[in-house]
Amino acid sequence: MIAKKLRELGMSQNRIAILLGVTQPAVKQYLDEDENFQYEKLRELGLKDEEIEDITQDLVNILNKNDTKSAMYYITDIGLRYLSELKFCKFHKENDKYIPQDCDICRYIYRQNEEERMEIALSMLQNEFVTPLIPEVLSNLAFARKNPKGINDVLAVEGRITKVKGIPTPASNPSWGSSKHLATILLKIMQKDPSIRSIMNIKYDKKIDEALHFLNFRIVYVGPSDENDDESISNLIYSAFYSGIDCVVHLGGKGLEPITYVLGKDPVEVVKKVIEIGKKYRELTEN
Repeated sequence: MIAKKLRELGMSQNRIAILLGVTQPAVKQYLDEDENFQYEKLRELGLKDEEIEDITQDLVNILNKNDTKSAMYYITDIGLRYLSELKFCKFHKENDKYIPQDCDICRYIYRQNEEERMEIALSMLQNEFVTPLIPEVLSNLAFARKNPKGINDVLAVEGRITKVKGIPTPASNPSWGSSKHLATILLKIMQKDPSIRSIMNIKYDKKIDEALHFLNFRIVYVGPSDENDDESISNLIYSAFYSGIDCVVHLGGKGLEPITYVLGKDPVEVVKKVIEIGKKYRELTEN
């Protein structure tokens, strides 16, 4: 399925073979296979169609940037996570009669690596749909540890995310304590909902607002307010936030650019939301 989607993007069979780490004849075989058969095998394993489609598209987006390292991180991360959710147990027990029916040993196999998860998200973020969403103050993406004690427990891009040749590009590798602004907001939000561990800032305008509503994202608005220090902004957002929110819009103020803060349980989820916004934003601005 991945080979077919990469081929649809105009990639040569030889290039696909290099990215997938297989031979060119193997790629030809993948392209000739019945996709319904592949879906059925993955369903037997315990995956839903939407999960298969999400994984396939995520990997296509990553591999299309020639980022095999992030693709390997992604496969390892999601495979271990699904094992820990016991998603494959039914299939495993049906095919091995010696496994105890109450076995749940895989529940403890997954331990999230925040830095690897962040690398995956930043690779996915380098997408042309995201470019028009970057505000004048530039964007950043932050990810907090579980039970963070302070700003140094929040991972972000030092120097923020800018545009290079029309593509969103991190100014540096992510590091801990690199964004006081987003970390202050995120830590405040986590006081109400610890499951929200990631945040990204993008611009806000009428078309962004239309896109958010079209996508049925749950939004709260704060401001306008002229208070531009991190503590005041985080307190304003904290006062309006409640669990289940996808985005917080700060309407700006004197010397303060209006901003959309996109929230999620991890940076991959946040980036997926941002790409959705970018696709709808392009559709709205081109029509």
